[in-house]
Amino acid sequence: MWGNKEEKEIKSHTVVFMIAVAVFFDFLQILLGFIYMGWVVGIFAGLTFYVWFKFYNISFTKPKRILAFGGASLLEIIPVPFLASIPAWTAAVSYLALSKKLKKVIPGEGITKLDIMK
Repeated sequence: MWGNKEEKEIKSHTVVFMIAVAVFFDFLQILLGFIYMGWVVGIFAGLTFYVWFKFYNISFTKPKRILAFGGASLLEIIPVPFLASIPAWTAAVSYLALSKKLKKVIPGEGITKLDIMK
């Protein structure tokens, strides 16, 4: 279990549940942001999603994943009501969870791999 470093596939229902939890955290952060307590939700959300993605062996060493997760973490921890109303957790979790699914649907990144141009 601990030696296996392959990324597990995240099931579709888990992706939907992750995004729903992210929406809940963002909504709760908007409500608590007006009394300058939204940063508490930001810390709890960051730890929750970090552990959740690590459970599926999702690595955060890739630059795009670092920017998505780290950017959302920094943006949501800042105790300013306007910044707390930005749904950064929903955007970051949607990107991180769906990026793996999209790579399975799209066969290649380059136009030559799609055999559009010969």
